[in-house]
Amino acid sequence: MRRFYSSTILAATVAVVVALAPGVNAFAIGSPPGGFVIPIGSTASFTNVLFGACNNLSWGYQLNGGANHVQFTFPGGCGSGTGPNVTIGPFTTPQSLRVFLSDNTCGAIYYSDGLPVDHVIVSGSNPYSLRWADAGGFCERKTTTANNFSGCNFCIDLAISDQAIAATATNISATEGKPFSGTVATFTDTDTNATAADYSATVAWGDGSTSTGTVTGSAGSFSVSGSHTYAEEGTDQVTVTITDADNPANSATAKPTAGVADAALTASPACSATFSHSYSGLTATFTDAASPSGTLSDFSASIDWGDGTSTAGTITGAGGSYSVSGSHTYASTGSFTITTTITDVGGKMATTTCATVGFSFAPGGGSFVISDHNAAVGSSVTFWGAQWAKDNTLSGRAAPRSFKGFTEDPRTPTCGLDWSTDPGNSTPPPSGPLPAFMGVIVTSSATKTGSIISGNSIHIVVVQTNAGYAPDPGHAGTGKVVAVVC
Repeated sequence: MRRFYSSTILAATVAVVVALAPGVNAFAIGSPPGGFVIPIGSTASFTNVLFGACNNLSWGYQLNGGANHVQFTFPGGCGSGTGPNVTIGPFTTPQSLRVFLSDNTCGAIYYSDGLPVDHVIVSGSNPYSLRWADAGGFCERKTTTANNFSGCNFCIDLAISDQAIAATATNISATEGKPFSGTVATFTDTDTNATAADYSATVAWGDGSTSTGTVTGSAGSFSVSGSHTYAEEGTDQVTVTITDADNPANSATAKPTAGVADAALTASPACSATFSHSYSGLTATFTDAASPSGTLSDFSASIDWGDGTSTAGTITGAGGSYSVSGSHTYASTGSFTITTTITDVGGKMATTTCATVGFSFAPGGGSFVISDHNAAVGSSVTFWGAQWAKDNTLSGRAAPRSFKGFTEDPRTPTCGLDWSTDPGNSTPPPSGPLPAFMGVIVTSSATKTGSIISGNSIHIVVVQTNAGYAPDPGHAGTGKVVAVVC
């Protein structure tokens, strides 16, 4: 087949084609079946219109399989030249586009999708580079395919625009330490043929964390969702970026606000059941639902000691589990209700109460004694008097009648530490008054050996004392057991 153009023209044309499609290693023969698609609201722009041929050529486009619209005609005569750029659209409905080259000399039309005869090579991906070969000067092969040429008789670039997507923020309600999962933005695209796979999204959560969003939807209406756990309460500015996968320049940003609520606190009582002289130790424990992200600096505590006095509590712990402790000296013995209030910097509060009994031992040292069979909480007891041995039933053998209920040794009683005293009234008990809440030894044995009466200390309990006591055994000391020390 003879061509009516010189090798110089062909070489120049080839050089143009290479410049139009840099880095393209393989060429697709023909555009997608049915042609290119122009989305709603988009345009198609034709640029870099070049020809180099001997035949008379025209180029143009066809929409939705309709009429051919000629845009420019090259006169032929074995020359080369350029044509004007053309832009069509935007369109209110999607358009199927075919570009055509009409070889007017030979009466043949070649379309960009390779039908009915393949004389076109399409390369690139929006923008596309299209190049055609004509039928030849003598038209002897006008119905024969020609898809392996290296030059072109007609070259053109095609770029299909994307209508800008529009995004709207969806504000977030979350709770610190709890996973949030939900919609963070919605967006629209005038291209109703687009699918969720055509877009990507990232979510910057406003606390330094970023994750990939999930895009769902169809027919031009989409949403972006994500999952995240905020460590602290407060207000965070979230940034959602949506990008068209086919055209990264077509992107949109939405800036929802994340309102992160303070997580709930749960408090439990942790007081000691009893104390002697002054209280020192735990009053409460609490947990933060934001666990494990909470820190000690987030919390403060106040302890109401139940006697009209309040002090700040000391908080310890980590990982969502914490303790409150404090120290306080009471002016007298008694039963007290301790109230502990914990406050989070985010505003949440928790309060718990517990009861404790403050006691002291007999004034001057030593201790009164009761039997183990009379030591249950709520029991009425006799801890001093002429009838002590009768009123106190021991697990061991009966106590000597000479024991009246007071021991001078040890001076400070301790559970497990044996006691001893002189018989009868030789060791005088305190003259009084006795503490309203008094520590008393619980014994299971009391034996006399020579001039010494001794026994064991299996418990120490607190007795709320009654009026009427005197150091004379004829004035019994009585009361009720209200608490167990050990």
